[in-house]
Amino acid sequence: MTKKENRRLKISNLSSFIVLGFLEASWAPMVPYIKARFSLDEGALGLLLLCTGIGAFIALPVVSSLTNRFGCKKVMQICAVFFALTLIMLSVSPNIALTAILLLIFGALTVGLDVASNINAVIVESELKKPLMSGFHGGYSVGTLAGSAFMSAMLSVGISLFFGTSAVFALMMFITFMYCGHLINDVKAYESKKKEADAESSKEETSEKKQRRIPMLVVIIGCMCFIMYALEGAVMSWSGVFANQERGIDISSAGFIYSFFAISMTIMRLVGNRIVVNLGRKITVVTGSLLVAAGWIITVIVPNIYGTCIGFLLVGFGAANIVPQLVSFAGTIKNFPVHDTIAFINALGYSGILLGPVVIGFTSKMYSLPATFVGIGVSALIVGLIAFKVVTDEGLETKKKLKLLESENHNH
Repeated sequence: MTKKENRRLKISNLSSFIVLGFLEASWAPMVPYIKARFSLDEGALGLLLLCTGIGAFIALPVVSSLTNRFGCKKVMQICAVFFALTLIMLSVSPNIALTAILLLIFGALTVGLDVASNINAVIVESELKKPLMSGFHGGYSVGTLAGSAFMSAMLSVGISLFFGTSAVFALMMFITFMYCGHLINDVKAYESKKKEADAESSKEETSEKKQRRIPMLVVIIGCMCFIMYALEGAVMSWSGVFANQERGIDISSAGFIYSFFAISMTIMRLVGNRIVVNLGRKITVVTGSLLVAAGWIITVIVPNIYGTCIGFLLVGFGAANIVPQLVSFAGTIKNFPVHDTIAFINALGYSGILLGPVVIGFTSKMYSLPATFVGIGVSALIVGLIAFKVVTDEGLETKKKLKLLESENHNH
């Protein structure tokens, strides 16, 4: 591949993550309007929002097969079009039943974009043999910040939901068809090549029955992603509650605590590729888990708002590159198709996002919110310990590997 082709591959994949983040975050400022439109209380709104998770679970196995059959480009672009149209329809939905159906579709399309973008990222990273996953996920983080800010700004100046979502549609269609045109079309070709490499590495051809069995390592990585996604869901759902309830921050300002986490995560993902090149995948994940644990503990033991802000900054810095590198590593696991691996990990990940905040609410009621936060920090340490045992730098050109190659060439 030429440098120009490599650049196009990377720009297309980064753009697909930006579109995913932008569309997903554009929905957040719309939620209070939907709540007011149908006069919903918090419980009813929670049940309504659960439709997105149900839609996501329903779509996961279908998206995996569609991506393998039609390629990442078609799945991503079709999902982006209907995702943006769904936002427009949500803005004018006249009743709660139609809104629930639209949110089911919303969740399914979110997974479609997510899985297609991540499968494409695994293939691009494998082909170029460079750590690119953190940067791609950084695009998602940039998209979430931009999408939320864009829609909030539109609504704050008096633009209606319909015209706001229409503007989102126009902008996202421009990016989708102008910059995402070089996503992978033929996933099957990559799967075939990977299968041949796996067979050659193990010196034996894997039977179809064995290949379809989920390897234990994929299950382990999926469980680690479950913990990290649950952690992110905990920050989103409970950081404001903690700031208001435990630190006395006014409820109108408590939500800004999440910004410390979101901004630090975005920054670290944008520089994540350099970090992985210098430290390697394993050390990046292990170090990140230590920072996450430290962040949660500081949040609890420092009894003022400064400790809370610093704590969530550290959580964002540490968590930023853990999931991207776990996904990257999962794509190298032998004798199992990449599209099935990514779909399985996403299934557990979305389980974490959905169940994490619920479990935290239950344990907080039994014990306390600070005690639960300490437990989350311990969970992050467990992820680091497992990563130290199972994660490798296979498929990546890190500085350590490059130095070894230079040394070998010099000796020859």
